[in-house]
Amino acid sequence: MTSEPSTAPSTEPRVVVVTGAASGIGHATAALFRDQGATVYGLDIQPTVPEGVQYVECNVGDRASVDAAIEVCAAHGRIDVLANVAGVVQFGRFDQISDAEWDRVHAVDLKGPFMLIQAALPHLRACTGNIVNVSSVAGRIPQPYAVAYAAAKGGLTQLTKSLALELSPEGIRVNAVCPGTVDTPIVSHVATIMPSDLDPRVSDRLLMMLPGPAIAPAEIGEAIVYLASPAARMITGEILAFDGGMG
Repeated sequence: MTSEPSTAPSTEPRVVVVTGAASGIGHATAALFRDQGATVYGLDIQPTVPEGVQYVECNVGDRASVDAAIEVCAAHGRIDVLANVAGVVQFGRFDQISDAEWDRVHAVDLKGPFMLIQAALPHLRACTGNIVNVSSVAGRIPQPYAVAYAAAKGGLTQLTKSLALELSPEGIRVNAVCPGTVDTPIVSHVATIMPSDLDPRVSDRLLMMLPGPAIAPAEIGEAIVYLASPAARMITGEILAFDGGMG
């Protein structure tokens, strides 16, 4: 008599890969997964990942760097969760965007997740893992003076929805979180690069959200952890707005 394969969940810690883990949302997300007992790899160009998270140097906009990093993360033979958090912003007038700035934003915010998913997919398939991308409110609604960023995040939003359909027969879920204004070093940097003479008739579109403090990175991290959890097993292709009504 042959026995059926066991369907019991693995007792091994989940293997989680978080990009942009040196600061902001990525740092908070990596810490949350760590606190759940996961084996967490934090990918970044800076080593300031949370204690207890294994740092892996990675330039997410470079194919060779991505492939090398994922090879390290896949040492356990699988990747249960890939959280694409790393991102850069762009603000300013459209006619002042250089080719270099356009390429930089798209390399990190759109091509980076594309390359990371491709590299990680065989290891996600090994355990029917799942993917959570961090897009932006700018990936859902028009954002003036942020055209390069909005185009990249809009692409990431559609990548999420399209890939969710493609991978659904395999049971691999793909979701995204679209934050509004999050209290991170990137947001602080925006104030230093935003032109002072923007037309308020459109620039006020950047500020529409519920009153109160900016979103804490850990709040977005908790949303990522939920979407990556068994509790969200029936959720795929979802674009979760986390923006206080901006969208």
